[in-house]
Amino acid sequence: MWASLLEALRRRRAPPEARLAEVGLVEGMKVADIGAGYGYYAFPAAEMVGEKGRVYAVEPNPKRAEEISKRAEESGLKNIEVLVARAEDVAGIPSGEVDVAISMSSFHHFADAQAALLELRRIVRPGGLVYVRDIRAGRLFKHGSREEEFRTAISRQFPDAEFEVGSGYLVAKARQ
Repeated sequence: MWASLLEALRRRRAPPEARLAEVGLVEGMKVADIGAGYGYYAFPAAEMVGEKGRVYAVEPNPKRAEEISKRAEESGLKNIEVLVARAEDVAGIPSGEVDVAISMSSFHHFADAQAALLELRRIVRPGGLVYVRDIRAGRLFKHGSREEEFRTAISRQFPDAEFEVGSGYLVAKARQ
């Protein structure tokens, strides 16, 4: 119940469909949502890519993954595949399988950013997109990623990445 209430409040402030449209999701795409949480982005992504597309909802927390599976079944969405896995090991997704890999507000939770980014590189097809958006850590609010560390980590795997820094967030976009 609390998860759905928080999701409704978050949705009002920042609709996930708008962010996914910015990323460029269209019908038929295959998407990996790394750090899917309760499916805030996975469910709208599944609607956007349609029956011919697929969404891999990758979540390390078994309870959250179970909730995504339950909601997908209740919603009749057959194009969501839930993987209980960490970003550093998404062996359940074949190499070059996805058009877009997204990580929304979870990069700072990765135990090994370089290993996770190598996995994203592995699963995204040539020409595909890696899109990482994270919370920007501040002087008072320490939770999130520090800008310099974020840029350095992503640039090691994706030297041509484009970065955007906003009030409270960091974004990296990289083509494979």
